[in-house]
Amino acid sequence: MTARWMEEAVEASGLTAPLRFPRDLVAEISQLLPVLVVALPNLTPQAVREWLLRRDIHIPVPRDTNDFHDFHGCMVADAGRGFVFHDSSEGRHEQRFTVAHELSHFILDQWMPRVRAVRVFGEAILPVLDGQREPTPEESLTALFEKISLGPTGELMARDASGHYARREVMESERRADLLALELLAPEALVIPLVKDVSEGEGTGRVVFRFGLTWEVAHAHVHALRCRLRVPRFSIEQFLGVEEG
Repeated sequence: MTARWMEEAVEASGLTAPLRFPRDLVAEISQLLPVLVVALPNLTPQAVREWLLRRDIHIPVPRDTNDFHDFHGCMVADAGRGFVFHDSSEGRHEQRFTVAHELSHFILDQWMPRVRAVRVFGEAILPVLDGQREPTPEESLTALFEKISLGPTGELMARDASGHYARREVMESERRADLLALELLAPEALVIPLVKDVSEGEGTGRVVFRFGLTWEVAHAHVHALRCRLRVPRFSIEQFLGVEEG
C-alpha cells in the first residue's frame, strides 16, 4: 500500500498517473506547477549559478567542490517558484529519474508546506513564507499546534568533507524524494502485477521497458517491492524440481 504522505504529495501536485508510460514529466510540470525545467550539458553548481544570474535570479546554489562529481541535477526555489536543473549529457533514462527526483524535492520541501500553510492561514501568510515579514505571535502559536513550518527550508544539499550528506534530515529528504520520484514514474499499483510472479531479473526488465527507468533504479524498486510483498527469490533448483540438500 502506498504511504499516505506519498498519496498526499501526488494529489497536491496534480501529477496523478497518466494513461501512457514512459511518462513525460517535463511536459506535465509546466501545466501544473510553478516549476521551470532546465537542461544544461555537463551540469555543475557553477553552471546553475551562472544560468540564474544571467536572468537576474538571485537564489543560493551549493558551492563547487570535488564532492559534486556525481552532480546529476538540483532544485532551487524562491517565493513559491522552482527551477529544476538536470544534465542533458546523460542518457534519457537517467535524465527522466533526475527530473522526477528534483521535482519531488520541490513538491515535498516547498510546495506541500506552502499548500498546508495557505490552507490554515489563507494567502495572508504568503509574505511570511516568502521572507517579507515575520509571523505574528498568533500565527506562530497556530503554526506550532498545526505542525506547520513558517520558516525557510533548510539547506538540503549540505554535505560533509567526504561528500556524504551532512545531516540526518538531509538523508531523509533524499530518501523521500527517491520514493516519490519512483511513484511518479512507476506507480506501485502498476509495478506490482508486473513483478510478483516472475524472477527479480525478469521483473526488473519489464519495469525498465515499460517505465523508462535505468536498470539500477528499476532493480532497486523491484527488489524493495518484492521484499515488502515477501516474494521469494527465483531458485533454479525449485524451477528444475531439485530438492535442496
